[in-house]
Amino acid sequence: MANVATHRQIAVVLEELAQEVEALGGTLCCDMDIAMRHMDILQSIDLIAQKQRSLGKLLEADCPEAEVERIAIDTLRERMRLLR
Repeated sequence: MANVATHRQIAVVLEELAQEVEALGGTLCCDMDIAMRHMDILQSIDLIAQKQRSLGKLLEADCPEAEVERIAIDTLRERMRLLR
């Protein structure tokens, strides 16, 4: 039972971090000069948030194997498949 609680707590923190990272990216996107010059970096910020959310869902999943297959980011899904 302790592992389940710990996994849920980690998932909550990952979601909080994803929200913070997205807010940071959103703030940076408001400056058009930054947005135009650093689009690749801003997209990376979004990808970080997506990965955090996927990992959080994986930690909370009743069936982690099925949740791995729902990960939308190919590289992350492949890495999680390798851990089986």
